[in-house]
Amino acid sequence: MIIESPFNGTIPKIHPTAFIAPDVVIIGDVEIGAYTNIWFKAVLRGDWGKIIVGKSTSIQDNAVIHSRPNEVCKIGDNVRLAHSCMVHGSCFVGDYSMVGINATILQGAQLGEGCVLAAGSVLRDKTEDFCLYAGVPAIKKKKYPNKRLNEFSTTLYAENGQKFKKAGYGQKIPNKYLIKD
Repeated sequence: MIIESPFNGTIPKIHPTAFIAPDVVIIGDVEIGAYTNIWFKAVLRGDWGKIIVGKSTSIQDNAVIHSRPNEVCKIGDNVRLAHSCMVHGSCFVGDYSMVGINATILQGAQLGEGCVLAAGSVLRDKTEDFCLYAGVPAIKKKKYPNKRLNEFSTTLYAENGQKFKKAGYGQKIPNKYLIKD
């Protein structure tokens, strides 16, 4: 289901190359970038606040993204939000980062570029770039010696999303919600 916000009338803006699984819910002020893939039962609820999702990002099954009134939840390019994670804005997820299975990002938190938030962790603060964070609350466990990037895995998900889209398994995105290049 892709609908405008009944709260304030804002509408989703979705790039035509995005794959949206049939049972995904997208409501209101949500922007979705090129080749992003959003998998089964994910919910992006921008009914009060704004959600921005970059390009080639993978939002996996049962993930929930929501933003508080008049605030922004921004998820960068080439990000992987794993199964059943919760992202609640206002917050920020940097490019090439990965949020593990069942992890939570709370309002006000900022996950830096090239970071990993381990499965089951809860992030409530700002992180450094290129680090592993884990625990409840999440703390820095490791600094990557080289810039660790998540591009390989997000490319695989983008390609898989395109295969699902080509096979006809995605939602038809109404024209009024498509981003016109």
